[in-house]
Amino acid sequence: MSEVLLLGRRAVREVVRYPEATIPVLFIPLFFLAVNIGQVATTFPASTTPFLHGQGYVAFQLPVSLMFAVATATTGLALVTEIDSGYFDKLLVAPIRRTSLILGRLTADLVRGVAGSAIVLFVGIVVFGAHVESGPAGALLVVLLAAMFGVAYAGFGILVALHTRNVQATNTSFLLFFPLLFLTPNFVPFDRLSPVMETLARINPVSYVIVGLRSLIIDGWVLDQLLACIAVIVVMAIVLVGLSLRAIATYDR
Repeated sequence: MSEVLLLGRRAVREVVRYPEATIPVLFIPLFFLAVNIGQVATTFPASTTPFLHGQGYVAFQLPVSLMFAVATATTGLALVTEIDSGYFDKLLVAPIRRTSLILGRLTADLVRGVAGSAIVLFVGIVVFGAHVESGPAGALLVVLLAAMFGVAYAGFGILVALHTRNVQATNTSFLLFFPLLFLTPNFVPFDRLSPVMETLARINPVSYVIVGLRSLIIDGWVLDQLLACIAVIVVMAIVLVGLSLRAIATYDR
């Protein structure tokens, strides 16, 4: 555990040392939030749109922006950069467990995800007037679940980095998230999608993360939606982080 914390602290220092790599990660979700609200909010007024439960459209869009804030290829890129520079080989021969190299990076991702999602949620509440129906505890849970989703998704970027050892391939791994994000009920609920889009959205696991976060913001404590959200995050983490840990265990310099 001490190895993980030490490597995690090192990775967090990298984030603080290079804010130019973090600022765009925050700009994109806030930009999309502002643009989507500006384009669609008048189409779905709070007073006459049943699925908003009296809130503005910002409450419906916040979970999508939270996904943008946490699902990045930052950890994979940091890892593949160390591979290119040769520093990763030095870490491999150090007297530490290989799994600590991955878990340390993911610890930093958790810190980054909590900070990023907290900022996005704060802007959504203070600037755009959203209200978290589940209260302060629900707001905290929104931040934690979003950050945990980011940790789970980071396992995919790490997996690509370890297998390809290529910066371009690792960077483009983030682009695969766009189809997953947009094949969800991101603009309207499931029942307002076309039949084909509804089918695709319902088989997309990311949909249930968005719906779970959205339920905490708009509806309050909806147990079945919240459990589905947690289940998807846990399964993603087990699969993607598990595969990345296996990849580094068999990594050949």
